[in-house]
Amino acid sequence: MFDIIFEEGRKQYLQSLGIFAGIDNENKFDSIQGLGPAIAVKQNIIRQSNPRSTVGSKTSIINMLALLYAGEGQIICSTCGTPLDDNLICANCGNVEERLEPSYFSYNSSSGMCMKCSGRGSYFKINIEKLIPDNDTTLKQVFNMVKVTPGYMKLLQKKFKEYFSMPFSQLPEDVKNEVVYGCYENGKRSYSLIRIFQRRYQKGEDLNGIYTMTTCSDCHGSRVGEEARRVLLSGKHIGELGKMTISEIHKFLEGLLKQAILTQFGENLLKDILVKTKHLIKSRLGHLSLYREMSTLSGGEIQRLFLNAHLDSKMDSLIYVLDEPTAGLHESEKSDILKSINKLKELGNTVIVVEHDKNTIKMAEHIIDIGPKAGIRGGQVIYQGDLEGLLQCKETITGQYLSGKLTMPSRTTHQSIIYDEERPRIVIRNANTNNLKDVTVSFPLRAMVGIAGKSGSGKSSLIADTLLPLIKSYFNNQLDNDRTDIEENEIDNEDESVVEETVADRLEGMEYISGYAEISQAPIGRNMNSNPVSYIGIWDKIRILFAHQLEAIEQKFTAGHFSFNSKGACSKCGGSGYEKIWLASNLSIDKTCSECHGKRFNDEALSIKYKNKNIHDILEMSVSEAVGFFEDNISIVSTLKVLEQIGMGYIKLGQPTPTLSGGESQRIKLAKEIGKRRKGNILYVLDEPTTGLSLHDTAKLIKLLDELIAKGNSVIVVEHDTEVLKTCDWIIELGPEGGEKGGYIIAEGSPGTLKKNSKSITGRYL
Repeated sequence: MFDIIFEEGRKQYLQSLGIFAGIDNENKFDSIQGLGPAIAVKQNIIRQSNPRSTVGSKTSIINMLALLYAGEGQIICSTCGTPLDDNLICANCGNVEERLEPSYFSYNSSSGMCMKCSGRGSYFKINIEKLIPDNDTTLKQVFNMVKVTPGYMKLLQKKFKEYFSMPFSQLPEDVKNEVVYGCYENGKRSYSLIRIFQRRYQKGEDLNGIYTMTTCSDCHGSRVGEEARRVLLSGKHIGELGKMTISEIHKFLEGLLKQAILTQFGENLLKDILVKTKHLIKSRLGHLSLYREMSTLSGGEIQRLFLNAHLDSKMDSLIYVLDEPTAGLHESEKSDILKSINKLKELGNTVIVVEHDKNTIKMAEHIIDIGPKAGIRGGQVIYQGDLEGLLQCKETITGQYLSGKLTMPSRTTHQSIIYDEERPRIVIRNANTNNLKDVTVSFPLRAMVGIAGKSGSGKSSLIADTLLPLIKSYFNNQLDNDRTDIEENEIDNEDESVVEETVADRLEGMEYISGYAEISQAPIGRNMNSNPVSYIGIWDKIRILFAHQLEAIEQKFTAGHFSFNSKGACSKCGGSGYEKIWLASNLSIDKTCSECHGKRFNDEALSIKYKNKNIHDILEMSVSEAVGFFEDNISIVSTLKVLEQIGMGYIKLGQPTPTLSGGESQRIKLAKEIGKRRKGNILYVLDEPTTGLSLHDTAKLIKLLDELIAKGNSVIVVEHDTEVLKTCDWIIELGPEGGEKGGYIIAEGSPGTLKKNSKSITGRYL
């Protein structure tokens, strides 16, 4: 869908402008008609990792507020702290100031950012006391502890000379600072502990509290400099608004408008901002703050932001291709986003929605069902037409689920939860993380527990920001204390970063689990060279298999000759498979490499065959194909079978990981965890695992989770999908709304109990 409609729409549009002609003649179809300029709003291509890209910058609200503050803000005297008059003169001390430019209110501007944190609002700090065990630890031992390579160790020894064997505690302060923070040498920052930990943090290592995020002591998280903090509207500076939720900002600005103290320009600008905030609130994004980084948003939240931007632009005659816009939404919240999609159509656009959500499918005027299954068993148009025809079509799996002819599987381990002294459970006492309101909650173990609630209701605060950090801290302490009753390989620290500050009294019941696995939607790789087969740990085994072929042995090939990152790479494209052609400073087109034709490998690597397949053929295989191809190799096929079992049989082994959705990344992580064949009593924590799953594949997932519980494990799943929640043994629902109006446990119990609970919003949809 995206590869054809969006890419071809963009290509034809650029060709019409004369800037794309002749660059790429590769077609994936015989003919295409009626295609206009296309805009794709796809979850994985709009995810961003730049910490300076925030909700405020993406919506332009922060820029509009900068204009408002620059023109209308009350300036406070820098000398005595008294508000200046209309002529910018201090009546108290006579100080005269100039009205600031809009750039002074931007954390992305050198004139507006807080210099201490460079406009981030926080910075990483090394906890030296935790890093260095005692006063006798030498500088050399410190570098050894952070795993400095032998080559760098020689350079550091030459640089620090007599200080190298001196205890760190006795080093002069300037030397300590240079070791920790570095200094500038020939225009570059020198090797330092802060650089070492930054790289390890970016790789996702567990730094066990040594390298932690600290709120900036100068701006207190407001990101802007002192000048901006001295300009107020109704008693608040722009940085304070940046930390508010959009709902709070809307209320604050409405109050400001009622004061009637602004000029006509200020009033008009303020009304424009209120229109934007109102739209965002209607799209269930009111719980986000303007300073919320884009990289921390869910795919559904990002899409709703982009939808709002396009609705505000009021453009017409475009083709919009939307990728699961209801992802991450509670059932009660979906109607507003569907109305927004309808508005795009009413503006004169064509809207194509790739969706699994039942209500979205039912709303469509024309439905195209592709299948019958996924991967090599898919790719055919099974049905196209209206909803009534879909429900009657026997060949479409989607239609059979929607009509009720196919239903979700029943759990074999389903149980009635009764809390008594024998019931194993984990308990969090008095959690106040983020918007949680002194929450005490029990999670029954050896069961499937669903965490439900509206967007921003506190689900992530409870699980990702409270439960998981407490569990990580517990197991890290166990390892630190050399507890022999817990095996290190039972603890999954692969996706850990910094242990976050958690506000809760204590965690109880950890003696009932022997390990945990966090299965989040975080990307499994941001590099186009990373792929599923390398992530699950079988790529090396496959390359070794090729290196053991007779022809490879004769030519003295090693596993490196079958890597597009190493000796096997195409010499022209360096193993990327394409050549990047820049049309402008920020617009580029990827053209298939003319030498390897996108295969990424050189001819020598491609000449070696295993079962009549070369190494490129292997990467082009789907998981389902590979299961049959490697059936005689258990070490390779075992994890692949789990991937197929959870509905991931369609993905290619060599598919670049940045092209995977959050849900797909999560299910690959789950398959890798299950492939480890760990002992029982593992707590699996999943974050919306049905994202991107059809009803057919959701049924597979439920079966797999049921099998995990049957083996003595426990599952906690944060989920909106009612099909999954219906199968849970216990549901904990947060709410009643998002943001400050959330953070309470509004209902808990079995799905049947929630149906009867008048306070439960989720129960109405079960």
